[in-house]
Amino acid sequence: MASNCSAQLEAARALVDLMRDRPQFGVLTWTVTTVGVLRGEQTDAQGCGEIVAECARVLGGTPTRVRLDRDGSGFAELVTVWRGVNVQVWSTYSAPAPRRALGAVVPAGGGQ
Repeated sequence: MASNCSAQLEAARALVDLMRDRPQFGVLTWTVTTVGVLRGEQTDAQGCGEIVAECARVLGGTPTRVRLDRDGSGFAELVTVWRGVNVQVWSTYSAPAPRRALGAVVPAGGGQ
């Protein structure tokens, strides 16, 4: 139990530092898990998960992106360690489908 409290406290301190130094990350909903993981999330974001890429620039690590369907909806995630704290940041987004010229031929299956 004491180790969980210590891990939670370290994650909470890291969050305080992060919000002080990077207030733009306040657009994410932040939680500290019972085992001390700092987790930031954003659903239905505009764009293509740019906040996750910005977190990666600050916290380190490489974000991953998964396209969920053909209309451009997707999921971006970053899992990293920052100041000794495990951090997970994710965002779901609905990106607009690419524009096609009127009369453009679209391959079977909606390929791009």
